[in-house]
Amino acid sequence: MTNTNVYLPEPVKVLENLRETTDNFRLVLDIPFKNEPGQFVQISLLGIGEAPISIASWDRDYLMLHIREVGTVTRALGRCKPGDTVFIRGPYGKGYPMKEAEGGNMVIIAGGCGVASVKGVFDYVGKNRDKYNEIYAFVGYRNSKEVIFEDFVDEWKESMSLFVSLDTLKEGTCYDATEGFVTDLVKITELPKGDTVAMLCGPPIMMKLSGRALIEKGMPEDKVYVSEERLMYCATGTCCHCMIGSTFTCKDGPVFRWDELKEHTP
Repeated sequence: MTNTNVYLPEPVKVLENLRETTDNFRLVLDIPFKNEPGQFVQISLLGIGEAPISIASWDRDYLMLHIREVGTVTRALGRCKPGDTVFIRGPYGKGYPMKEAEGGNMVIIAGGCGVASVKGVFDYVGKNRDKYNEIYAFVGYRNSKEVIFEDFVDEWKESMSLFVSLDTLKEGTCYDATEGFVTDLVKITELPKGDTVAMLCGPPIMMKLSGRALIEKGMPEDKVYVSEERLMYCATGTCCHCMIGSTFTCKDGPVFRWDELKEHTP
């Protein structure tokens, strides 16, 4: 960002709008960007509105966002063309503990659009692979038509052991995928031994089941991190829409330790 004030929206040109699925697309924006993996930005269009979006890149000469069309703002963003202007403010929130994980192993579990949030982790690992021991990444999608970031598969495989599941395995995909839920894949896979940090993002039920599976395998609760999604209208802790108990998702998260959210998790 060229702004020193992260609360001031900055105009940015769209470099690319790539449709990945019927309701998901990738925006690449013309701005060098510094962020922690797992943080988010607020993106807006004049006269339409603003939305919080996870950052799907790290330490690049561009900013990548993966967006699902779910409302007025995201549908309008889906119509953006190269050369159009959007407005960005951020980054915001607390990301994944990349420094804490150094010197040990890492387990990454993501499902569906949640892969966008951990893609920054994948970028970070790719540029700092010598700082970690074994890295296991589990990625799950509903079917081959819902797969995102296929063009990064080879890059990911160079940095980690990649395990992919599709709920329904019918059409082909560039992934060497297993049929079933990603949570089941986590349960049957022997994980790295020793000091390990886990980073999760995806549908709430996926994170809950995956987190429990890791803890049952002996991973301490304070080594499991999950990325929560709430209505983060302001990103400053002012509007209170994103509160989980007494914590603000926008300021205290969106990444939390499992034990931090335990009292609020059914």
